[in-house]
Amino acid sequence: MRALFVPRSDADRIFGGDVVQMTKTAEALRALGVVVDVGPAESASADYDVVHLWTSLHVPHMLMPQLERLAPLRGRVPIAFSPIWAPHHLLRWMDAARRWLFSRYPDATHLDPASAANDLRAIASRALDFTLDGRTLAAFAPHPFTAECRAVLEHVDLILPNSWMELSAIFTFLGDYAAYGVVPNAVDARDFADADPLELPDELRARPYVLMSARFDARKQQDFVALALKRLDLPLVFVGEATDAEIFARMRAIASTRNAPVYYYPFMSHARLKHLYAGARVHVLPSLFESPGLASLEAALLERAVVVGNLAFESEYFRDGAYYCDPCDAFSIERAVRSAWDRFDEDAPRRAELAARIRRDYTWERAAEATLRAYTRAAISPTPTSASNTPAH
Repeated sequence: MRALFVPRSDADRIFGGDVVQMTKTAEALRALGVVVDVGPAESASADYDVVHLWTSLHVPHMLMPQLERLAPLRGRVPIAFSPIWAPHHLLRWMDAARRWLFSRYPDATHLDPASAANDLRAIASRALDFTLDGRTLAAFAPHPFTAECRAVLEHVDLILPNSWMELSAIFTFLGDYAAYGVVPNAVDARDFADADPLELPDELRARPYVLMSARFDARKQQDFVALALKRLDLPLVFVGEATDAEIFARMRAIASTRNAPVYYYPFMSHARLKHLYAGARVHVLPSLFESPGLASLEAALLERAVVVGNLAFESEYFRDGAYYCDPCDAFSIERAVRSAWDRFDEDAPRRAELAARIRRDYTWERAAEATLRAYTRAAISPTPTSASNTPAH
């Protein structure tokens, strides 16, 4: 079998979990005997048995040009797609809510949860509407990209969500347009086998810390995390590319007057990042959506306490091995991190159980096997004109 992997068009400039998932899946499929090429949609041809798109459904405007270039192949070569999606109606609303909040406190250095308590509770309740780019946003209003997301699904033959919860959400919010196969996200335990706190930078060796590993953007909302955790007397470490300069600047301003230290490191490869995981006591990733968040899986693999959001599909992966918070509620984030920190010793058995399950169930080998099964079924009968509603399972 020959497969063409088509990455996000800016994947060479903006690194993310989708790039990791694509790269690791390609490696594991090659080990199974599949020939996998990685290239733009323009390089697709009928010589391939499947073309697999890796651009998240959250950016349908990036997907549609790829699908237009693949249109001549439709009906001859199955088009597979990893949506890496979760309901994202809250993303634009919460981005507007944070902008509103910080506009009310222009000097973010003096902003803390106590002084902004009423505003933070109003955001947490989803009771406010905001205006962004001339559009009034309500917390539970449909996302304006919903129609575009459905159009994408109409032009693929096979979707490969990362969980059953993601598949259910696609059916619920977008509809049933294509065959499907559930492919878990994964980690490679070998990449973290020799993680060693002794390899940490000198400034991090004094005591454990709370770690957040993610590129800076509106979904990860590091500025809101810095605010939520400002009162905790715990060292805080951010690591990740500062892709959103505004969010990065807000984080730095809030951190500048925090009693406990805050450290920032730019993007790190796994060869260095694994040591930061090993030295952390808690990893926090209260994203507005994840499926499930590779950094959280990686931290859990090393038996760190993990705090994750409750808006997407994290619970299918972490079950009772994680602490959950509402990413729109600063006080919920604060409580979850404090509980994860305080209960670290007594939670050791739960963390060990979660790490063992990740090593067993969430491997790239298993992901590749599930992907190949779905490819094989889709290749038997590629859709001639429109996506089939016959599931691949």
